[in-house]
Amino acid sequence: MIESVNLTKFYPPPIKSLFDLKSLRDFLGKPREKIPALIDLNFRVREGEVFGLLGPNGAGKTTFCKIANALVIPTRGNLYINGYDSVKEHDKIKGKIFTIFGGERDLFGLFQWRVSVEKNLRFIAELWGIPKVEAEKRINYALELLNLKDKKNEWYQKLSAGMRQKVYLALSLIIQPEVLILDEPTVYLDVFTKREIWDVILELSKEFGTTIILTTHNLNEAEALCDRVLFFNKRKIAEGKPKELIEKFQALKAERKLLIKVTGDVKTKDFDGIAERINVYIQNGLTYLELYIKRNNLKDIFSVLTNYNVVDIQNETVTLEDVFTYICSFDSCVNSKVEEKS
Repeated sequence: MIESVNLTKFYPPPIKSLFDLKSLRDFLGKPREKIPALIDLNFRVREGEVFGLLGPNGAGKTTFCKIANALVIPTRGNLYINGYDSVKEHDKIKGKIFTIFGGERDLFGLFQWRVSVEKNLRFIAELWGIPKVEAEKRINYALELLNLKDKKNEWYQKLSAGMRQKVYLALSLIIQPEVLILDEPTVYLDVFTKREIWDVILELSKEFGTTIILTTHNLNEAEALCDRVLFFNKRKIAEGKPKELIEKFQALKAERKLLIKVTGDVKTKDFDGIAERINVYIQNGLTYLELYIKRNNLKDIFSVLTNYNVVDIQNETVTLEDVFTYICSFDSCVNSKVEEKS
């Protein structure tokens, strides 16, 4: 369905003032170092899959989304959607792909500000060639699912940022594209609106079989929604199902954390040689122990704890955010300077 083959994009550096003679000589006479946005990015998204593109700021997420919409031309490599090159053959896929940019960015100028929500949606449905009866059915369905019925007669201009983002997402339920690209769709939104948008994303995937690419900084969001994720920072770092990546990380992680509640005093010397670090504090009449231990020392810890009146033990839960932080911190591709290949 979607395939990125050696996708690479370099941007020219910022141009200094051309009114300064020295700057002009430098601009015309010296080769300028180009800025990498994507470097040989390779991955494949299956039909009907929710695929997460995860990376730090400047990783190239929005550049990828713009290449998919033929708004940016790659330096080299290709992005194929339904077998067609996203830039060279965009006319063959433009009715089958839809992109929503986060932060209330109506990048394509679809919405009219002094027109009601419902009329905006009808107009856009007409642009996509959806028959009127079917369009009305889809609009009502979208307004119901996103709790927007009470806003349908309001001007788009008067809506809050969160409401505009919900209206923008309603288009995906009306257009029902084969491929939906969501670039930070829940950025700046409150937790309740985020959950509503999560429901819509899952609805599109399960009920309509839409192939979805999701870029987000919210790792909880990616863990909850994505079938597979790709960690990248210009280059590919790691790829897989969230659960599998977490399991691999747990196997590699040498140290784990236990939070233990006990009654009475604690002798920290009891844990010498088996705990890497230990923090002790008292709260609400209970003694709390934060133990950082090697994985193979767990049996020894439990042996020591038999001498204490243990109220509760909590094992640190590894999340996708832990995996992301670890991998992106130590991966060699997180370099500020990357030279373009000849």
